[in-house]
Amino acid sequence: MIYCFIICFLVRRCAMAFLEENEWILLNEVAYNISFIYTVEEMQKAILNRWLPFLISYDAAVFSRLSVTENGDFKFLDTEGYNLSLQSIQMWEDQTRKDDAFRWMIYSTNRSTFAEDISQPGSRLRDSAIYRTFWEPNRLSCSAGLCIAFREEPMGFLRLYRKEGGTPFTPRDLFVLEQLRMHFAYRLAYEAKKGDSRYFFAKGYQEKLCRQYGLTAREGEMLDLAVQGWSNDDISKQLSISIHTVKKHFQSIYAKMHVRNRVQMLQCLPISTSKVNFDELQ
Repeated sequence: MIYCFIICFLVRRCAMAFLEENEWILLNEVAYNISFIYTVEEMQKAILNRWLPFLISYDAAVFSRLSVTENGDFKFLDTEGYNLSLQSIQMWEDQTRKDDAFRWMIYSTNRSTFAEDISQPGSRLRDSAIYRTFWEPNRLSCSAGLCIAFREEPMGFLRLYRKEGGTPFTPRDLFVLEQLRMHFAYRLAYEAKKGDSRYFFAKGYQEKLCRQYGLTAREGEMLDLAVQGWSNDDISKQLSISIHTVKKHFQSIYAKMHVRNRVQMLQCLPISTSKVNFDELQ
């Protein structure tokens, strides 16, 4: 017990060494906005243009969702750029798939953040096609990256860049990105997998949640439909009840689960980067 306390104390001290108290407050605000900005496209844009610059300075950035193809490759979806032309964003997508030395990180489950600096000894970036077509035209000199995965499935890719003359990204910057990783993962996974209830919670968990929060049979049924991506109107028609009744049931569910909306409700589900043993719950 004492050993665990010492470890937790040291971890906390190391974390506090990176961020001041006001920065932790900002970090929590950014995490909140990742979850609750209405659409995922608005979230990507707001994070890059408004919220993340409070914590990390950068001159350019890209934030893209990912989709893995049947042959195991990946493609970028709705890439949002910061201080980059549409042509530069397209070039970034094309060259990252073919030439970026860090594209392997997208599939990595052991590491999520990384930094790259042209001036570092041994850097081969200047000899690459992505440098000639993307870095050099935009006068970029260093980058920090975050690979976003959910249950070992790539969900998103975030790259921040600084121009020539700027200082390299620091371990503190990578620490900030790492703190936001799972918030991004939950939001992007929900966007990609909404409607797939088995993906979000295992067999048996629906009953467990009903017992844990004291949900009625009807509320449990509505929880299940909400996880599958059904709207209030869809649920109203499926259960042959009024919209008013649907909203009343959800307000009761939110109160029992101590949440304010559907996103928070879904975050109460057993979503984890660790694999759920579905067979144990059958």
